[in-house]
Amino acid sequence: MREWADLNRRQSSRQVGDRGEDLALRYLVKKGYEALERNYRTRHGEIDLVLRGEGALVFVEVKLRKGTGFGDPLEAVTPKKQARIRLMAEQYLAEKEDDFLAGFDEVRFDAVGILLSGAGRPEVRHVEDAF
Repeated sequence: MREWADLNRRQSSRQVGDRGEDLALRYLVKKGYEALERNYRTRHGEIDLVLRGEGALVFVEVKLRKGTGFGDPLEAVTPKKQARIRLMAEQYLAEKEDDFLAGFDEVRFDAVGILLSGAGRPEVRHVEDAF
C-alpha cells in the first residue's frame, strides 16, 4: 500500500510515467502477456510498451492520473496521440525481421488507464484494440 501512497507525492512527469508503466506491465504480465520492449523511442515520440499476447503483437499506451480533475486517464489517448503511435508502430515493424513478425497473427493497439485515488490501490483499466 505504501507504494501507491508514494505516487501522490510530487514527482516529475517522467517518474510518474515510469511508475504507471511499471504498474501496467505487472498487470499485463499477470494476464499472460510477454514484454518485448519498453519505451521504444523514435523521432516522433515513444511507445510505452510492446508486448506479445495471444498471438498478437500489442502496442500499448499507458496513461496514469492522480485524480479525475483533468479527466479520465483513457481520455488522454486522443486521436492525435493515436496517429503518432501508429506512425511509431510502422517504424517498429519496418525495423524488425520477417521471421520475428511471422510469429504474430495480428497487430493491435491497446490502452491502459490507471487512476490513483488517495492511499488506496490503483484502478487499472485495460482496453484491448482501443484504436
